[in-house]
Amino acid sequence: MNDLMNGIMALQTAFQQVQNLAKGPGATKLIALKPLLESSSLELEKEFNRILQILQPGLGPRARRKVLGQRLKWPFQKVDVEQILQLLERHKSALTLAMNSDQM
Repeated sequence: MNDLMNGIMALQTAFQQVQNLAKGPGATKLIALKPLLESSSLELEKEFNRILQILQPGLGPRARRKVLGQRLKWPFQKVDVEQILQLLERHKSALTLAMNSDQM
């Protein structure tokens, strides 16, 4: 769980810094970064929403009973966490590469 949270937090920090650059005065020079930023943000938003749905299921009566019965059980398997971490790392690497290419 710590690895997942650390991965999400690290990507969030990097993503915020990149967004600030994309909105700054030199944004017109960021040719490689802008399209990547848009596509990454859409994919990451979908993934984060999927994770939130798993971690925070609906609160209807049936769901409440299910949550109470499983509240101490981590909903992800090890392979799921590894896949999420790989996705996060892939986006982080792509953003870093785009930023570096735009600085050249």
